[in-house]
Amino acid sequence: MLNRRTFTVYSATAAVGAPALAQSDPLRIVVGFPAGGIVDIIARELGEAMKPHLGGRAVVVEAKPGAGGRIGVATVKTAAPDGNAVLLTPSSIMTLYPHVFNKLGYDTLKDLTPVSTVCMSANALAVGMHVPVKTLGEFIAWCKANPKEASYASPGAGSAPHFLGAQIASAAGIEMLHVPYKGAPDILNDLYGGRISSFVTALSNAVQPHMGGKMRVLVTTSPKRSSVLPDVQTAAEAGYPQLSGMEWFGLLAPAGTSPERVAVLNSAVSKAIASDRIKEAFGKLIMEPSSSSPTEFARMIKADIDRWGATAKRLNYQPVDA
Repeated sequence: MLNRRTFTVYSATAAVGAPALAQSDPLRIVVGFPAGGIVDIIARELGEAMKPHLGGRAVVVEAKPGAGGRIGVATVKTAAPDGNAVLLTPSSIMTLYPHVFNKLGYDTLKDLTPVSTVCMSANALAVGMHVPVKTLGEFIAWCKANPKEASYASPGAGSAPHFLGAQIASAAGIEMLHVPYKGAPDILNDLYGGRISSFVTALSNAVQPHMGGKMRVLVTTSPKRSSVLPDVQTAAEAGYPQLSGMEWFGLLAPAGTSPERVAVLNSAVSKAIASDRIKEAFGKLIMEPSSSSPTEFARMIKADIDRWGATAKRLNYQPVDA
């Protein structure tokens, strides 16, 4: 449960590295997306790296795809709070969805217990090669000079890229037409064909097209320049520090999971994240390994919920039925 007790009770136990609790059942890492996708890959790599630190417990990754990840959340929400089931999820499911959907079926702050972050992903703003700009500043000037052509694509209304694009436009004082799509292939076809001017996406989706000369990444939201795209400025370097921010992927347990069991899981994640295996695997995914205490993670979740809420209000976004 994410409450005052959550923010205080874990620290002493986690700090000393609680001994593994006697459990014979396997640890189930539930993901709300199909097997073979990036969340599933993160879960499998993490599970393998956690095994040595769980006292010999088996780790099983269980895909529960559907409803944009919400089925996975429901699976863990209703699981017994015994430390045998955790959810691995991107942050938008926990922090953006409460502002996007009515009758969501879960309350992030009441139904789940933060365990740890696992990795971070930067977002990026990219333009088609038909847009004659190389920096965010130049793109802003171009949008002001060509308002009818100023547009950005996202994988759907209410998605994190949709809201991030709105944040970019607001910070820059420009108008950009939001063009929602059903998936990346259609976005890329229109971006390459010159039918849209820009694309807000996870950095991992933009690296290869940028390096291949099919699009140009103007800026990333990471706190420092990406090692794979060292030529690209961060939002802060471009003069917009308010656009800095990473999407996290993290583990959450059912509400009511004991602090002792959360501490055991947190310790295993922390040790796994520090391993060479995880650094190599996540590096290939263009993800930054990152663990946190349950208290730190809880604060991060609350801050992100508030941040997206402010953006939804600014957009006058009307939640839709889940």
